Amino acid sequence: MAIIKPQYMDFTGKKFSMLISGSPGTGKTTLALSAPNPLLIDFDKGISRVKAQHRVPTIQATNYEEVLKDLESPEMAEFKTIVIDTGGSLVTFLQDWAMRINPTTNRKKDGGISLQGFGAVKSEFIRFTSQLQYTSNKHVIYVFHTVEEKDRDIVKQRLLCEGAARNIVWQPCDIGCFLQVIGTNRIAGFTPTEEYFAKGSYGVAGERKITTLTESTPNDYITRLFEQMQLSLKAESAIFGEREKEYNEAIETGKELVESINDIESANAFADNLKKIDHALTSEKEIGRMAKKRIKELGYSWNRSLRVWEVNGGEVSDNAVATV
Repeated sequence: MAIIKPQYMDFTGKKFSMLISGSPGTGKTTLALSAPNPLLIDFDKGISRVKAQHRVPTIQATNYEEVLKDLESPEMAEFKTIVIDTGGSLVTFLQDWAMRINPTTNRKKDGGISLQGFGAVKSEFIRFTSQLQYTSNKHVIYVFHTVEEKDRDIVKQRLLCEGAARNIVWQPCDIGCFLQVIGTNRIAGFTPTEEYFAKGSYGVAGERKITTLTESTPNDYITRLFEQMQLSLKAESAIFGEREKEYNEAIETGKELVESINDIESANAFADNLKKIDHALTSEKEIGRMAKKRIKELGYSWNRSLRVWEVNGGEVSDNAVATV
């Protein structure tokens, strides 16, 4: 596995994972279907509730194995996004799957799923998301209903999802919003509050008004959102590109400085000399690591009381990293 430095990281074409939650009737599925060229996996059998002009190609399976088989179809190549509706129903499908593939371990005597079964469900949920996003190279959107739970005086919205799986569904997601109707507007919150969970990144945060759809309005909100997120990633990458020359110059100067550490005097002078370099990006940390390695080779150790390097044959303390 290669180590990639920040200035060489390229996120062009990154596929995003997203979670949309909210109460029934807020338009979560329609919003999810505004993603780039979507395929809907309809675990809830709810595609009929979506207006005809917003419907997309759909998988309606009777068990989890059928879904996995359908995802191996050559037809999958044409789709850019997989929409899971709902994530809670997927978890129910996974519970049935886990108990059937290993009934001895995953099923309790009363017919319910065991603790080991829940572990299998959680692992498969994460694996399934990774397969879609990284192996199949698709955007992934999970739709979840929410349920109200009172915590003292605060009514909180929690994902409608069985068992401990609700605690891991956020893990693979890049962003997530809570969709609600306020007055005549639909609002998606991407920043967590006391009332609901949410997750923002790549320049997406806060509350955003969702476009009201008409007969002539294209359903493309998330398509445009993903485009904005890609532009945000490109802008961040451009910062590294603009400073790459400065970084390379700093590293070359730093290498010469590290090579000049040949005795205890030059070792103790290093920290001050390091500050004189015009650093860029991660140059200061990288040069510091080079110096630590060099000083280890010389056999010097750090005197914490005097805050100096000493010639005593000891090892360099990890606490001395900040000094170099």
